[in-house]
Amino acid sequence: YYLVTTRCHQARFFLRPDTHLNRAVLEWLTRAQHQFPELRLLAVCVLSNHLHLVVHDQKGQLAAWASYFLGNLARAVNRLRERSGACFERRYSAEPILDDEALLDRLVYTVTNPVTAGLCSRTDQWPGVVLFARGSRREEIPVSWTDRDQERRERARARRRGEAPAGSETFRVESNLAIDPLPIETDGSGGARLIVAIEDREAELAAERRKAGIRALGSARVLSQSWHAAPRQPKRGPRPLCHAADPALRAAFRQAFRAFVDLFREASERLREGVSIAFPDWSFPPGRPLVRSALADGA
Repeated sequence: YYLVTTRCHQARFFLRPDTHLNRAVLEWLTRAQHQFPELRLLAVCVLSNHLHLVVHDQKGQLAAWASYFLGNLARAVNRLRERSGACFERRYSAEPILDDEALLDRLVYTVTNPVTAGLCSRTDQWPGVVLFARGSRREEIPVSWTDRDQERRERARARRRGEAPAGSETFRVESNLAIDPLPIETDGSGGARLIVAIEDREAELAAERRKAGIRALGSARVLSQSWHAAPRQPKRGPRPLCHAADPALRAAFRQAFRAFVDLFREASERLREGVSIAFPDWSFPPGRPLVRSALADGA
């Protein structure tokens, strides 16, 4: 399980919710799920300048899935905003979630992120995409989109033949986006436990706002913001190495990760010396043809 986060370039509100943006997010989440059906979604929350997801990566497909989803979403966002250039400012972060309590905590964190940011009073008031399973079974969310690539091909073919082009409705795709439930309860009560935890967190945040005399921004003001805008003081900080409620488990992960880094560095040094060596599992070795060319040139 991973908490995945990516932020917009310069913290700008490229992902500010609206009908077209929400549809684009759902489309590319669904299409990514078709490409990588074994990678499961547990929660999704898209704010104006960043997004969070909780995913279950069963086959080591997270990097390929993120490349497909975020790359296509970035192109869709640029098309909607009539802009070009980078949409997301850096590579996504993905922190492993190591135990059940941390998984519940990260799900609550993801789902209530608009409330924590002071954008709305309750999660269900957020006008953007917030997805999680409310019960003990996988939820199927209907999603539809126009297959633009097929539409362009068919329209070009029709022009060459001198035929009337087909209507856009011909290229509509109807599908479902699957959201998996919280898996930590053997009796299937994980969904109910998640709902209670979300409500408790919302009540806690509401009490904090009342004490501070602060009101939530509200949907109307969120929707009126320009996508060019950005927060005055965007949050910056290093991402944690992992998430775990058990300190011993967290310490063990840090130790294992340091060992992994040491193995990778050793393999890199040997490769630079011209010795072929295996890199550790679940790593991204350097491209061998490029390395051989560099060695051949004396680099």
